[in-house]
Amino acid sequence: MGFITMNRLEVARLLRKESGFVLLITLLIVLLFVVIIFEIDFQARADRRAAGNFRDDLAAYYVALSGITAEKAILEDDQKNAGSTDYLNELWAGTSPPFPIGDGTASGHITDERGKFNLNSLLDHPTLTTDKINAFKKAQLERLFELLLVDPHLVDPIIDWIDIGSDSEQYGAEDETYQVLKFPYSTKNGPLDTLEEILYIKGITQDIYQTISPYLTVYIADGKINVNTADFMILQSIDRRIDESTAKSLMENMPYSNVTSFCDALGSAICRQNTPFKNFFDVQSSIFSIVATGTVRNTSKTIHAVWDRAKKQYLYFKVE
Repeated sequence: MGFITMNRLEVARLLRKESGFVLLITLLIVLLFVVIIFEIDFQARADRRAAGNFRDDLAAYYVALSGITAEKAILEDDQKNAGSTDYLNELWAGTSPPFPIGDGTASGHITDERGKFNLNSLLDHPTLTTDKINAFKKAQLERLFELLLVDPHLVDPIIDWIDIGSDSEQYGAEDETYQVLKFPYSTKNGPLDTLEEILYIKGITQDIYQTISPYLTVYIADGKINVNTADFMILQSIDRRIDESTAKSLMENMPYSNVTSFCDALGSAICRQNTPFKNFFDVQSSIFSIVATGTVRNTSKTIHAVWDRAKKQYLYFKVE
C-alpha cells in the first residue's frame, strides 16, 4: 500500500489556494449583502418618497377644493348683498391672492360665464332640435374669430357639429369628414356639453382652442351675454361698427343698470331697440367658472369648476 507524501512547501501552497478561494467566496457574500442592503434602502426611500408625494398630492387637492369653496362663498355673499347687476368691479371679479390653508396655500379666480359667447346659441331653439341658424349669433362669432385672427369659416363646422341635420354648411363638416379619419367618429348632432368638445371639430387645433376658449362658453342656456362682464373683444364682436374706441368707451361706462341703458350707450343705429336685439343681452349672471390652485410643499393641484349660483350645483368639475 503506497502513501502520498507532501512536503511543507506543497502543503503551504495548497492552504494558500484554499484560503484565497474562501476569501473570494466571503467577499462575494459580503458584496451580495451590500447590494441587498442598498436595494432595500433604495426601495424604502422610494416608498417614502411615493408616500410623501401621495400625501402632498392629496393634501394639495383638498387645499384646492377649499379654495373652490371660498370662491363660492364670495359668490353667495355677492348674491345676498349686491344689487341687481353683476359687473367687473365687484369683489368676486378679482383674483384671490394665495392664502394659507393647513400645510399649504390656495389661490382662486372667478370668471362670469355669461360674459362669454355661448356656442350653443348658434342655433335658435334652446334645445337644439332644429337646424335654424341664428344669423345674428353666427355673424357675431365670425367677427369674434376675425378679431382673434382665427379663420371665421370655422364657425360652419361648429354649426354642423351641433345641428341635427346631415347637410354641411359651406365650409362645414359632417360624418363623411370624420368617418375617414384614422380613428373615426360621428358628429354629435347635439349641444356641446363641455367646451373641450370643440377639439373634435374640423379645423380646431390645440393652438386655436387656446386662442378662442377664453371667450367662449357652453353653459348659458339662453345664450345671453352680460354686457357688464363682457370682454373687450366680445363687445367689439357685437357689430362691425363697434371699433376699439367704442368698445373702450362702453367698458368705461360700466356697469349698466339694464340693457336699455347699454343700448343708449351703444347708439340706436346699432342697437335697434325695437328689434329682438336686446334679447341677446343681460346685466345679471348666475353661472361662473372658478379656478382654484392648492399648493403643498412642491406639489400643486388645480381645480376647474363651473358653478351655477342659482341652482347651487356644479355644471363642470375637473382636477389637474
